[in-house]
Amino acid sequence: MRHFDAGVFQYREMALPAPVEFAKEPQGSLVVVRIVGGRARRSLEKQDGAFVAGDSYIGHVPARACSGSTADLHASAITLPADLLAQAAATIDPRRGRPLRFTGFTPAGPQHAAHWERTRAYARSVCELGAEAHPLIIGPLARLLAGVVLQVFPNTMVGHESPLSDTRDATSSTAARATAYIDAHAHTDIGLTDIATAAKVTPRALQYAFRRHLDTTPTAYLRRVRLGHVHAALKAADPLTGATVTRIAAQWGFLHPSRFAADYRAMYGCTPRSTLHG
Repeated sequence: MRHFDAGVFQYREMALPAPVEFAKEPQGSLVVVRIVGGRARRSLEKQDGAFVAGDSYIGHVPARACSGSTADLHASAITLPADLLAQAAATIDPRRGRPLRFTGFTPAGPQHAAHWERTRAYARSVCELGAEAHPLIIGPLARLLAGVVLQVFPNTMVGHESPLSDTRDATSSTAARATAYIDAHAHTDIGLTDIATAAKVTPRALQYAFRRHLDTTPTAYLRRVRLGHVHAALKAADPLTGATVTRIAAQWGFLHPSRFAADYRAMYGCTPRSTLHG
């Protein structure tokens, strides 16, 4: 077994060559399993499922027991705590008019399954960094995983329209409060819900405000602010002391060098390397 504990989520890969039967008591987390080889059976909330290589499914939901068996299993599993899922659900229904409940434990369709697999593969690449994975990468990844789970697996939250008050709250003052908060906290692990709370509106109202008044999104604005901090750090750094573009970019949440370099060039008209080396 390989295990990576990011604190806000866990990623593990396991090989169980022997036949295994299991029963899990109710826990406070959700587990999404992807089978690479072998087969598994799982009984959860009176729904039985049989799974083989290539399948992804919810193996466990918060506060519910489950049981099942495996044979010659090779699989990966991502564990997300209930409060992280609640935060993701709050971006859809901040007034919590409906409880979050999963009505299906397999992806809603082939495109949903492919979406989850791309997200899982990205999570795996981050986890391979181990201790080098920066909090500004881990935090957004955890929120991404929770959000994609709600998009991929049928539940009681997705597919409902937001209240009209979200449109009324999408004012220029909302955008101003949000940008001020982002400017002051870009160095910390903040996401859409944190920004909306600081602006005293719902996450969806915040998104409306940014589109209406700034022609962008809150996350795109946050990315631009962090690019600015990287630019300043590169100009101030001395490559002779061991400073590198990759290390400085990672400190501000930019994991993929090629994507970061493209965004940097689009914003500053030069490569980050040329900025570092003067």
